[in-house]
Amino acid sequence: MLKQLSKPAITIALIATLAACGVTGGPLIREGEPVGMITIRNTSYSELTVVTMSDCDHYTYGLNRLSAGETVPPGYDRSFRVSAGCWDVQVGYGWADGSGYSTGTKRTEVYAGRNRILNYSGS
Repeated sequence: MLKQLSKPAITIALIATLAACGVTGGPLIREGEPVGMITIRNTSYSELTVVTMSDCDHYTYGLNRLSAGETVPPGYDRSFRVSAGCWDVQVGYGWADGSGYSTGTKRTEVYAGRNRILNYSGS
């Protein structure tokens, strides 16, 4: 008789597998490296619900860096401490009908002790 796995057990196993493969986008701060900051400035008319980022050497942007339920409302900023270096950043928001996301993507260089501000206007 085959044992059935519960949905939570399958979800946990999948997340653990993806994390081991580097799909998370990697750590924002790497031990022993100088630190800077990336600030997402929302100049659009929509709440941003997704911020993904990884250093430029990763093959994926990774998982959402916002906490569950967290958004970046229009006119507001959200900052992330990161190791200095090259970063790929993707931000966006879900459409009301749940059919997808509108996104903006940028590659940027972060310098130690400096704040790199990325404006997202929705276009």
